[in-house]
Amino acid sequence: MSSQGDNKNEILVVDDSATILATAKKMLQEEFVVHTAKDGGEAWNVISENENVKVVFSDLQMPVMNGMQLLLKIRESDEQRISSLPVIMVTGQSDSPGGKRAVFDIGATDFIGKPFDAMDLLSRARSNSSPHRRAEDHADRSQQVFVTPSGFQNMGREALAVSQETKEEFSVVQIEIANIEEIKKEIDSKSVRQIIVSLVKRISSVLRERDIATRIGENKFAVLLYADAHNTKLAVERLCECLKKLVFEINGRTLRKELVFGYSSADCDNKKLNFVDICKQADMALKEAREIRLGNKVAGYSQPGKVEVSKVVDEEADLWPDLTHIIDGDFHLVDSMHEDALIKHMEAYIKYVRKKLVV
Repeated sequence: MSSQGDNKNEILVVDDSATILATAKKMLQEEFVVHTAKDGGEAWNVISENENVKVVFSDLQMPVMNGMQLLLKIRESDEQRISSLPVIMVTGQSDSPGGKRAVFDIGATDFIGKPFDAMDLLSRARSNSSPHRRAEDHADRSQQVFVTPSGFQNMGREALAVSQETKEEFSVVQIEIANIEEIKKEIDSKSVRQIIVSLVKRISSVLRERDIATRIGENKFAVLLYADAHNTKLAVERLCECLKKLVFEINGRTLRKELVFGYSSADCDNKKLNFVDICKQADMALKEAREIRLGNKVAGYSQPGKVEVSKVVDEEADLWPDLTHIIDGDFHLVDSMHEDALIKHMEAYIKYVRKKLVV
């Protein structure tokens, strides 16, 4: 606990640069009690022991525990005081766009770039430490959307009972990281957890207020969507597009991930149907998509016993990392979700070259 400035809010600045810490402290100390830490480990000790810390400014690249690991530890805390802390990431020119996106999806409140000026730093500290800042603004939406597997089953049974009376339709969607074993061979267990947390955050941000989700095992999720079969297909394709744009980088290269989707819509007129049956149908559709072994496939039950498989093409995908892999001859690193787009562009180029040679 700090003994100085009892009427001042307390701020924690985390950076392995003594110069950055001194500069930030000088800029903030007139209005705030400023604590400093040189890495994520020290920062975690301060956060755990000091209930008065209201905002955390953290660098991304640090020894012992980096900024992403610190943010993940904060967001996964069982203490609401800690898990809802505003965390503003301090980024430099060397921080990659993929790294910044991953940090944002884990739950960064905001970003501030280096070098920062006093007014920018003060404005972030003031707005995020305000006593009038609503608790729900701090809350992690994933805590509201994601429930336990048993809670998901209970709420699903209730949804089915209501739908059979009101005829309001809903669907169950299952999502799986199909190449999880390949990913685990390339990165450590902590990085795998970061990917899972990022997917949870992204799924939570897309779902509407009444929709719920749960995590099934290590690499699988289930979602209950209030929508009919047609609108579920559209919603799943939007979710697929959204998750595909979540990019992870390792040692400067994009980590390939294959996501497959399966869904089943509830038949409100079938009084014998139970929620477990709907989940089983969604799982069968997921297996159908998995067998195709392409990350841009969505499978769904348009009617009992029949699986409809649709293709989702990401026309806005960043193809530069994949083109680099092709030039380097690392074909196995090419994201399978981008294959159609790559072929389309390469065919156009080959056509252009052949035409030029003829001329």
